[in-house]
Amino acid sequence: MTGIWKEKVEAWMQAHEEEYLRELSELIAIRSVSEPDAEEPFGEGCRKVLQKALDLGEKHGLTPTNFAGKIGMLRDPNGKTRSVGLWGHLDVVPEGDGWIRKPYQMTKEGGVLFGRGVSDNKGPALAAAYALRCIRDLGIRLPFEPRVYFGTDEEKGMADVMWFTSSHEVPDYNIIPDSSFPVCHAEKGILEVTLVSDDALSDLFREASGGLVTNMVPEKASVLIRENAVTLAKIASLSAPFTVERSPEGIRITANGRAMHAAHPYEGVNAVRLLTDMLVSAGLAQGKDGEILAFLSGVNRDCDGTFFGIDSEDEITGKLTCVGSVLALREGRPALTLNIRYPVSEKGEELLSKIAAKCGAAGFRAELCRDSKPAFVPKDSPFVTALTEICREILGGEQEPYAMAGGTYARKLPNAVAFGPGGLPTPEGLPEMGGAHQHDEGVYYPNLLKAAVIYVLALIALGEKMEEGKL
Repeated sequence: MTGIWKEKVEAWMQAHEEEYLRELSELIAIRSVSEPDAEEPFGEGCRKVLQKALDLGEKHGLTPTNFAGKIGMLRDPNGKTRSVGLWGHLDVVPEGDGWIRKPYQMTKEGGVLFGRGVSDNKGPALAAAYALRCIRDLGIRLPFEPRVYFGTDEEKGMADVMWFTSSHEVPDYNIIPDSSFPVCHAEKGILEVTLVSDDALSDLFREASGGLVTNMVPEKASVLIRENAVTLAKIASLSAPFTVERSPEGIRITANGRAMHAAHPYEGVNAVRLLTDMLVSAGLAQGKDGEILAFLSGVNRDCDGTFFGIDSEDEITGKLTCVGSVLALREGRPALTLNIRYPVSEKGEELLSKIAAKCGAAGFRAELCRDSKPAFVPKDSPFVTALTEICREILGGEQEPYAMAGGTYARKLPNAVAFGPGGLPTPEGLPEMGGAHQHDEGVYYPNLLKAAVIYVLALIALGEKMEEGKL
């Protein structure tokens, strides 16, 4: 059945291309960094972008629902008792430094869209909404009600969807447009732990900080130290990747790394590691200071958890990764937050126990921030096979389900898989662009339109499975 619809769906998307780009630019213009401690759910930016997305859907005849400013839903009621949800998120990570373009002013260059959220995840989320419109406009009949959901706290811990599932009806099957095609059937667990020193640094150190959010390899880290003849002599030969600024408050030393999603730490350069290594090797940190910072250097010396004895891997999701991503001072005591992506065969509580033992022997304590359990749907399930077959039909080749280190709403929803436009082929000669969580985040926008086509055809395929009694 999908074959008879393919050309019609592609033609519909082509006819609505400019409208899609215009509306995506309106979403990108809103700085929607989640603020979990804000008075309103996740902050003003998230409230505004959620309402904007719902208003756009309502303008096009879809029925919007705003669930307490945390989750939004668009639907075209059709009287069916079963449902399938597509879950995007409208919150973004902070923009960080190094942008050539303006992060919240979407620009188009040579087929590439630039702006914070074009790929993660406003672009795919809007593509899902357009798939819903396309189904309605073309009169495609489905044995279930398709729904599109918009979240606003995916990047900071998924409190939005956890709240929703605890108190609201959840669709029978759930698709998350926040990954790469064909189908991500398994996701590593995510363990976040903050290591806090029992002892404060000496008064040589006035400030210390690094990183923006836990799920990014930190691009910058800095310390502010008291100026004297000894410290000046020890930093005299510092050069790139470090910068030094003198002020009446002291000497600020900044380490400049390379940001990367914490799921792919080997592709980034951890600025916290650069900074702590330098402070120890240059002799700026001595005595107890040296012991504290040497421990933090050891944490980031590898990216596989070897330092804590938690390195592991399995055949489904591969190797564990560990990133010390956010550095801060708590009343003078260094605190470093780890972002650990662990295989589906591991248990977060066992990893935490090993980390705590290592910390205790070194004068640190380990505080659990969160343990987001792995996601897993068998490769041979009818749900996964239906989506895989559609990708083979549209994209060609031997498309196979895969596992990933990234975390999506799939880990918080029943019968859920990640299924998104990341990784689709792109032509050569495109402008250089950053990936998710990087500066100059970009996406080849025809792939977003192709994703919308795939979503429509995938929903048709799932409908066929339901009518055959296989779902």
